[in-house]
Amino acid sequence: MKLKAKEISDPYILFSTMGCRTCQFTDINFDVVYKQNIYKVLNGEHIDRYNIGLISSNQKDSRGNICPVTIILPTLAMEAKELGGDVVDNFLMILDKAIHDAKDQLIERFEWICSQSPNSAKFMYENGLMAGYVPEEGIRSALKHGTLALGQIGLAETLQILIGCDHTTEKGMELAKIIEGLFKQRCDEFKHEYMLNFGTYYSPVENTCHTAMKKFKDKYGVIENVSDKEYFTNSMHVPVWKEMNPFEKIDIESQLTGYSSAGCITYIELDSTVKNNIEALEAIVNYAMDKDVPYFAINVPNDMCVECGYTDEINDECPMCGCKDIRRLRRVTGYLTGDYKTAFNKGKQQEVEMRVRHG
Repeated sequence: MKLKAKEISDPYILFSTMGCRTCQFTDINFDVVYKQNIYKVLNGEHIDRYNIGLISSNQKDSRGNICPVTIILPTLAMEAKELGGDVVDNFLMILDKAIHDAKDQLIERFEWICSQSPNSAKFMYENGLMAGYVPEEGIRSALKHGTLALGQIGLAETLQILIGCDHTTEKGMELAKIIEGLFKQRCDEFKHEYMLNFGTYYSPVENTCHTAMKKFKDKYGVIENVSDKEYFTNSMHVPVWKEMNPFEKIDIESQLTGYSSAGCITYIELDSTVKNNIEALEAIVNYAMDKDVPYFAINVPNDMCVECGYTDEINDECPMCGCKDIRRLRRVTGYLTGDYKTAFNKGKQQEVEMRVRHG
């Protein structure tokens, strides 16, 4: 596969191994440590080997989210409707307060984590898995380079409540950008006020997608295009049942991924036969790169018969031996998992089953 080349000085800085490590921002605490190290070198002092792991303000290796909080956007949208008047203005006011409340929660959790002994995760600190660790300064020396993730769920449903359409429309995308802009603006402000790396997080909500929907239904009942299913849509993703080709999905979600600085993923669903069409895969990946998607994935069904080992996309039973014991490998959220029917709740199971192929 011939992917478009970009200037790569260090792959550990430019590329991440997980969506939650797509740190699209400058570490606000890197400059302080960097200047301290220069001062030590000029004065002939020793630089601790753990601190050397911190090599760039934009590095993704040896960093990640320290703690996340997820805001249930559709619930806020319903509260905004109940107030009367301009529902969008109401929503933005309520959301702003929720963002500030989430910030306070993140700081409290961060301080508690920093109060713990390094022995609680000794392997991580002593082996440089968390960059920037200085033993005499405690684990805060490493954790301050990670992210305090301010997450969200259900943008598509929120837009339906507020204006009757989602962000696959021009009107919906316009409001989506205002909402995501508020998240980004507040995270930037918090970052400089508290000297901690606050960032917008497009939460994977493996369990929350269902538990939040269940509570929503208990209070508001079934609402068309909002709560007429068992889950809320992941973060700012396009609803999984929307028919479109891979390029259209990338076009929509890439307009919002830039607002996230604490992790996101854009993925497409393809038929298993795509593995025989390398040129198509190459075109899709290059398109996502051109759109500056920070973390991109292609989901392809991968099933295996437990009895005979036959591997391909399998329906109810193995076409070779008739066995119905099939192990199904799927990307349910940001990572690959085993049989989603046993590993996830019924909300996430339904989401997987409702996904359309972007062929």
